[in-house]
Amino acid sequence: MKRKIALSLACLLSLPVFAQAGKGGMPLQLRDQGAAVQPLESMNPRAVMEKYGKVVDQRVIGAGGLTAWTLEKNGRRVVLYTTPDVGVIISGVVWDAATGQNLSDQFVVRPAGLPAGAATTVPSLQPVAQPDRGALVGAYSGAVPESIKAIDSLAGIKEGKGSAADTLYVIFDPRCGYCRAAYQQTRAYVKRGFSIKWIPAMALGNQAQGVPLGATVLQAKPGQQAEMLRRVLGNKEEIATEPTKASQEALARNLEFFFAAFQNNRVEQAGVPAAFFLDKRTGKPRMMTGVSELPVIEAIFGKL
Repeated sequence: MKRKIALSLACLLSLPVFAQAGKGGMPLQLRDQGAAVQPLESMNPRAVMEKYGKVVDQRVIGAGGLTAWTLEKNGRRVVLYTTPDVGVIISGVVWDAATGQNLSDQFVVRPAGLPAGAATTVPSLQPVAQPDRGALVGAYSGAVPESIKAIDSLAGIKEGKGSAADTLYVIFDPRCGYCRAAYQQTRAYVKRGFSIKWIPAMALGNQAQGVPLGATVLQAKPGQQAEMLRRVLGNKEEIATEPTKASQEALARNLEFFFAAFQNNRVEQAGVPAAFFLDKRTGKPRMMTGVSELPVIEAIFGKL
């Protein structure tokens, strides 16, 4: 068993470099190792951010080299953060790892007259420009990258009948609330005929607790797979199943692929759900996190 896992991991480490974005963040293109890619430093940061609203303020916050952007859209404001290369856009709370200080408080957008410290509701990020069609939409006649073939071989439940080039692959942990949100966000797209393969991996640790849930997904009978996925992932029903040896090996391989994708890009913090697909506009594999957020789903499938 250990030898098989080692060989599997060795194969995974030769996959393309996957770049990721933070939870709720926008996608960053993946690239094959050795492929020619436009340097990120050639991007105009302000032009990138203006896709999501009018830039009201821009400040470097120091820690991590992040830049805080205050954007306005439809009379409402939101604060987003970018990495120094503008390769990742982040929404949420930013903390200084060394001091534990909350660095986001100084940028919290409050309605006029609302005292500091009062609770506010930050509007959800919505791109100003409507996605052209979605990165996974349209015909594709080129070769399917080996990394897409590799993830297509992982064990999971597939909704729809699309080919590898037409499928969104989502690695999830059935105990993950964001994974559950991603499942709910994609229901309308599945009804419209899009294909999604849900690949369980015990990314949240505690294998003794998680593996029986993953086994429930993998060992569901063909005619009951969609329903079991809905119950375990969509409804968070804790249906534990005694895992077979095949299920244990499949879950281990899924987890290795998951961590290898982040490690190859030297990203220490891996998170679920993580989505992989072929960008038909470039013919390159891509990875996105934050697929619990509608703007990210729309970037993949387009708007309904």
